[in-house]
Amino acid sequence: MSNNSNNTAPQLAAGDFSRALRGEIKLTIGPLLQRSWDITLRSLPWMLGVFIGVMVLNMVVSEILMTLLPYDEQAMANPENIDWEQVNLGNLAISSVLQELILAPFTAMLVFVGMLNAIDQKPSFAKLRGVLQFAPQLMLVALFKIVIMALGVGIIIGVVSFINVALAIVLGVLAAIYLQLVMMLAVPLIIDRQLTASRALIASFMVINKAMFPVLGLMVLVGIIVLISALPLLLGLIFTLPMAFNAIGVVYNALVGCTDNSQISHEFTE
Repeated sequence: MSNNSNNTAPQLAAGDFSRALRGEIKLTIGPLLQRSWDITLRSLPWMLGVFIGVMVLNMVVSEILMTLLPYDEQAMANPENIDWEQVNLGNLAISSVLQELILAPFTAMLVFVGMLNAIDQKPSFAKLRGVLQFAPQLMLVALFKIVIMALGVGIIIGVVSFINVALAIVLGVLAAIYLQLVMMLAVPLIIDRQLTASRALIASFMVINKAMFPVLGLMVLVGIIVLISALPLLLGLIFTLPMAFNAIGVVYNALVGCTDNSQISHEFTE
């Protein structure tokens, strides 16, 4: 993939929400991947800054929750002989869910920067602060995702394990990948279209299922690139993690198209 300059990365045509819901928009993996890469270098300062901020916040929240809901991390050091009573599984589960919910609006900022990059707009602190106005819905969609993932994967593994444990694990992993994929546009839809959490999840499910194979192919390639980049001392992740968030923004813009109803304002060209 070539490194285009900040102003020469080719823009992709913006999508249309109603057409995407009807499955009328056809995507091609190559241009989506190229666009995601082309806008990555330009986005690095903002992406890395937000990412570092989220990581610091994650550590602070983790320490606070550990104080309020203590559990023994050392008891989990040996996965083969975990003493779940010593770990305090209830506190661990509650702490994990609360941490996910608290961080949801701030993690959404990374997705938002990817959306801005996809339409060649520069992020700003004012725009990032604007994401926080959607915090309740972003936290709610994070909760819905946790519940859907737990129920969906749990039911499949529970049922199929009576037939074959190995098959149950494989189907559980595939179900997790599928659910993550069909829910990937929920956050952009909340920020850009101001949908409620439930409507955003339903719309994301409908849109992604109509463009499943190219979106799956793109995200598989991005995932492979991220994994490969992690091999040499994790240094490659400096470039590939921002690319992953940019890919979400590129897919969203190519299918749904960013609007002027939120902090994003951009005149699209055909």
